[in-house]
Amino acid sequence: MKPFCEIIVTDVLPALRALIAKELTDTYDFNQTEVSKKLGITQPAISQYKRELRGYRVKLLQSNRKTMKAIRDLSKKIASGKVKPLDAHKKFCDICMTVRKEKIICRLHEKIYPAMASCRTCLR
Repeated sequence: MKPFCEIIVTDVLPALRALIAKELTDTYDFNQTEVSKKLGITQPAISQYKRELRGYRVKLLQSNRKTMKAIRDLSKKIASGKVKPLDAHKKFCDICMTVRKEKIICRLHEKIYPAMASCRTCLR
């Protein structure tokens, strides 16, 4: 059984990176190399995010207004160069907390493990 934090790492964070990469390329006209430098990951990873080979749970995050607002706000700060690495890390953590509070992670966890329907661990 996967605890919710493992699902965050395997499903939510890649989707979060994919959405930020999409926002930076589509809205702010960054190329994949520029995005990879901003996010501290490789250009091939950005390519895989763009082709939805990684981060394929984007629809789960896109379904929530609060999460998408936070992603757009972080993307804007990254694009402007006005976010320090430590602040960006904190924003990632804040978005993950939103995913937990909005019960997005619960929907995914229950889908993977139907027996977890009554679990509320990640809401703490």
